[in-house]
Amino acid sequence: MTMTLGTKLTRLRNNKGYTQQEVADRLQISQPAYSKWESDAVRPDLESLLKISNIYEIDLKELVDDAGHIISNNTFDSYSSNAIGTVYNATFNVNSPDLIKMLIDNQKEMAKLIEIQGRLMDKIFDAK
Repeated sequence: MTMTLGTKLTRLRNNKGYTQQEVADRLQISQPAYSKWESDAVRPDLESLLKISNIYEIDLKELVDDAGHIISNNTFDSYSSNAIGTVYNATFNVNSPDLIKMLIDNQKEMAKLIEIQGRLMDKIFDAK
């Protein structure tokens, strides 16, 4: 049976004997923000998932297995407010042709930079 991320977070928290406030404090977010994660109203970002896996002393893979994907296939943006301030969390459509083109362009640019770096290293070693 598939368990949602929120259900998994609730069970892990209860197994450790933590309150939502205690976990939220360790994550440096508000208790209402953490509660939204447990109720599956909002998904935590990757950085938060890593922190959660450390708090509960489990692998990230174990945390997200059966809970769905880390990257949701949405086309909207969301934000959440907490005691520290407002955090803007952009959610990308991973099937977006524009995003795919941008990734390909970035890969080409990185390949060019690696080539330039190689030529510079050749010049440095040839000069010695």
